[in-house]
Amino acid sequence: MVDLLGKKRLEEEIERLRSRVAEQEEERGSLELQIERREDKIRKLTSASQETSRALKAAEQRIAALQERGAGEVAGDGAGEGEEPTTEGGRRSSGSSPRALKPGDLERLLDRLDAVRSPLDDLLSAYIAPGSNALLSLPPEVADLARRAGSLDRWVAVFSDPLLFTVALVPPFPLKKDEATAAGSFKTDPLREILDTPVLVVAAHAGETFLGVALGREGFAESAVVRSTVKEKHTKGGWSQKRFERLREEDIRQHADLVRERIPQVLEGYRSIPSFAVVSGDPALVKLIAPAIDLPILEAKIGRFDRKKPGEILEEVYGFVILRG
Repeated sequence: MVDLLGKKRLEEEIERLRSRVAEQEEERGSLELQIERREDKIRKLTSASQETSRALKAAEQRIAALQERGAGEVAGDGAGEGEEPTTEGGRRSSGSSPRALKPGDLERLLDRLDAVRSPLDDLLSAYIAPGSNALLSLPPEVADLARRAGSLDRWVAVFSDPLLFTVALVPPFPLKKDEATAAGSFKTDPLREILDTPVLVVAAHAGETFLGVALGREGFAESAVVRSTVKEKHTKGGWSQKRFERLREEDIRQHADLVRERIPQVLEGYRSIPSFAVVSGDPALVKLIAPAIDLPILEAKIGRFDRKKPGEILEEVYGFVILRG
């Protein structure tokens, strides 16, 4: 007698295994793409090694000269060469205002920080979580800069050479570890990892929403634009204001439905890859779309994508804020 029940179980097991193989093939493809992008980045960093070596030698010579002259001469010499002005007591003034820093500029800054060395192991690298007590362990002027950079509600990275400079950087995404270390070189890897963090980008605007999966700051692996008709503004005559608003709200709900349907399609093949969803746009539309996003959501300010190239969107998504002491 044919064991029909056993045959059915075997068929179900085969189907389950096939499904699992398909998922693993999909994940492997995504990981291979990530590895390819990382290898390309390694090649770029290798090609810049000569420039980094020259910067290292210049920085070492500069530090040696400043240490010989003493802290008092350092303050006067730095102000004369275009560095931050100092007060009468030799301490730096309140410093610059926060400004945006593009990902490419950040990489160049990190290359320069990596070139700095100190035989005294006094180069401070601090990664501070919002509201962290780590501020209490920092030198007062460094802690003050971190507070001004926004450490009460944002992660902040601070790099400080006690003779030369202090700089604070606010990353676009949360960091993994709250820490502060002093060593002969700066610890910049956590910020470099930010630039390679995969994210889902949602720029939601009435009638036109951009969706994209970025595996890093260099480009989108997958993207789509969802368009529909949404009434822009009320004009005199015709519909009453209340009727217009009611119809507009219905248009927005319909547009949100289209976006929610499209999100799984854009994520197909990348479901397990993005760490965050970076969401911006009209608050009412974002509120309707958010429940369909099964990722930690980070709010951002991104202009309407039709005025930007995709690469320019990523300049904002992966952009930092910098503040100098």
